[in-house]
Amino acid sequence: MTGQPSACGTVREVGTLTHKLPHGVVMQEKARKLAAKIWQVPVENIDPKPTYHTVEMFRALDRGDIRFMWIQVTNPMVTMPNLRRYRDGAKKEGRFMVVSEIYPTPTSDVADVVLPSALWIEREGFFGNSERRTQHNEQIVPTPGDTMCNTWQLIEVARRLGFKKQFPWSRKTYIEDIWNEYIQFHDNPKHRMAPYKELKARSGIQWPFVNGMETKWRYNAKYDPACKQKDFHFYGKPDNRAWIWLRPYELPAESPDSEYPFWLNTGRVLEHWHTGSMTRRVPILHKAVPESYVEINSDDADRLGITNGSKVKISSRRGSVVMKANINGRGRPPKGMVFVPFFDESYLINEVTLDAFCPISKQPDYKKCAVKVERA
Repeated sequence: MTGQPSACGTVREVGTLTHKLPHGVVMQEKARKLAAKIWQVPVENIDPKPTYHTVEMFRALDRGDIRFMWIQVTNPMVTMPNLRRYRDGAKKEGRFMVVSEIYPTPTSDVADVVLPSALWIEREGFFGNSERRTQHNEQIVPTPGDTMCNTWQLIEVARRLGFKKQFPWSRKTYIEDIWNEYIQFHDNPKHRMAPYKELKARSGIQWPFVNGMETKWRYNAKYDPACKQKDFHFYGKPDNRAWIWLRPYELPAESPDSEYPFWLNTGRVLEHWHTGSMTRRVPILHKAVPESYVEINSDDADRLGITNGSKVKISSRRGSVVMKANINGRGRPPKGMVFVPFFDESYLINEVTLDAFCPISKQPDYKKCAVKVERA
């Protein structure tokens, strides 16, 4: 399961990852041919080899293999692990950074050009979630000033790059036009999406949408038109067993030692979404958790002479941050581990974290690196 069913789920569903297409992956010839037909481009235009995943992309920016980057809907100058390396890379001579943003962030701070974007209530769009539910949202308030939807920014640039044929849509109807193009990728009983007008009239329809009806329960022939067998049938191996890949254990890239004796773990708090660029501007949420902190096991705190609310310095081989200690609060880490939320740009804990990543998932090691903890 994805950590953010309506965010990462939608990203994968519409093919905005380097290896993905709206249906299938770039490595599959059949998927490339389908995309080329729908997009009206030569199939040769779709590279069968994926480009960089996120960490490698920023490493390429640091090296100079990438010299232009356009960032939308994310705040990497807070979230990237081993952050100082990549912030310095973005500032290097010969790099050109464009950032589409709503509010000022540490990412917009490194931009050469900032494009003012529309907030979700200022634009029309769709969300998909892990319940197979597609939700249409209307534009609720007018777009202020010269701001525009990120999608329209991309369309305007694409047209200037010579792709007018692929983007013939008007600003009034482009969301409907994109949806009508997108659902061609899923025009089959297993994945068919509801038409635009249907979703606009009745938001939250579950796909597959077949013969004018949504599919509320899958893998059951009584409700699922894609299921032909009696009772429940899971699409996979003929014996209906789950597909599980066992992988050998691999040692962490970095472990505690005599100099850095603690594990550092990072994550979220309930009140703030990721880097807090929006939620920290909501007064009630900001008041509930106004700043980040470090959770320390009470026995470790006693041994180090650290009290609740006192200042603590957390250091790794890459950087350090000073923040308040939180002992026996909502989180109580085991001995030898500290936990720090990453929502607060005033305490850039990702200057401390490690940018080693899993060779399979490419996920960075946000959850484990070696640090030392001291009274500040």
